[in-house]
Amino acid sequence: MNRVNVAVAVAEDARDCIYEVAAACRAVGLDHTATLTSVGVLTGSVEFATLAKLWAIPGVLAVEFERGFQS
Repeated sequence: MNRVNVAVAVAEDARDCIYEVAAACRAVGLDHTATLTSVGVLTGSVEFATLAKLWAIPGVLAVEFERGFQS
């Protein structure tokens, strides 16, 4: 199991129902840690294989995940 930290951008026209979008994200496996209502972003972590399910949720504009790096 490979969890990644994510930021989920909520579409402008869905920001009035951001808590419903957050609930839908949790239903597909998001371990939701914060809701940034002023900018329309949800943060948390999810299994890497679940990223596509987040994209499919109505109201989700984008899903960004933390990438590791090597020095």
